[in-house]
Amino acid sequence: MSALWPATAHLLDQIGSPDQLSFARYAHRTLPIPAETGMIHIGDAWHSASPQLGQGANMALLDAYALTLGLRRSPDVATALGRAIALRRRHVRLYQALTALFTPVYQSDSRALPFVRDRIVGPLSKLWPATRIQAAMVSGLIGNPLARLEL
Repeated sequence: MSALWPATAHLLDQIGSPDQLSFARYAHRTLPIPAETGMIHIGDAWHSASPQLGQGANMALLDAYALTLGLRRSPDVATALGRAIALRRRHVRLYQALTALFTPVYQSDSRALPFVRDRIVGPLSKLWPATRIQAAMVSGLIGNPLARLEL
C-alpha cells in the first residue's frame, strides 16, 4: 500500500499484525416502512448497502432533499413523510438491487468472478457505452433520481 500511496506510510507503520485490523462486514437492508409518527429514517438507516457503488452519502443527501420537498409541499408532517418516501422509493430499490448484484463481483470467495471482472469486464469497461453507463452508475444517476426531485 505504501508503494501505491506513500502518504499513508506513517499510518500503515502502526500496524504490526493482522490482529490489529477489523474485518469489514456489509449488509443490504431496507426498512419496508422507513417512517413513524414524526420521524423518518434516511440514508443507511433506511437502506444500507455494501459500498461498491459509493452511493451512501449521495443517497442520504437525496433522501434529505426529498424530505425537504415533502415538508415544504405538505399540509402536515405525516403527509410530508409519505411524500418523501414516495419520491425516493424507486431509486432506493434500484440501487439496492444494483448493489446486491455487484457485491459478489467484489466480495466473494469465487475464483471465476475476479477473473471475469479483471480480465474481461475491466478492459470492456473502458469502451463506449460502458464508460457512460459506469459514470451514470457511480454518480447515482441511474434511474434519473434528480428528475423526481425536480433538480
